[in-house]
Amino acid sequence: MIGGAPCSGKSTLTKKIISGLGLAENVEPMKLFNCQKHNDILVVGRYPENEAFGGTDRLSYGTIKKFREFITQEHDKWRHIIIEGDRFFRAVDIEWLVSKHDAKVYVLQVDLEEESKRHKQRQDEQNETWLKGRRSQISNILTNLSLMGQIEVRLNNTEGQTSELKEEVMEIINE
Repeated sequence: MIGGAPCSGKSTLTKKIISGLGLAENVEPMKLFNCQKHNDILVVGRYPENEAFGGTDRLSYGTIKKFREFITQEHDKWRHIIIEGDRFFRAVDIEWLVSKHDAKVYVLQVDLEEESKRHKQRQDEQNETWLKGRRSQISNILTNLSLMGQIEVRLNNTEGQTSELKEEVMEIINE
């Protein structure tokens, strides 16, 4: 599971990981859960080329309440399931996930200056109030006593750091 504030590089990292997994086949293992299958790896959401807001951002909000049911249904069918983005990155679901499954959870962080630069580059219209809310959500997850020691925090300001993260995740995938 990969989370972080907007523009922390979650989708970029996921796309880089996907690029090393081979061809994608679109699947919908459960209603509303549009995914990509890469051999024995399931990626939640779809990541079309040149689309800034793909992945779980395109899934219905109705999937949030079905997240646990989805994971329970799918976990033993795949060698790995990759989940990125804000849709399911909630403390209550992360707590459940790490308590029930052998899950690795990453939080990507960027400096505010780099975050601002990325917002301008992608020309998004996310207002500062909403962004502060997302940052607070991530901060609350990072300070959640139940999750301490369960989350890997990684700085993701540069392409080099993104490449290092990709390699780290690929090592887990290829174990």
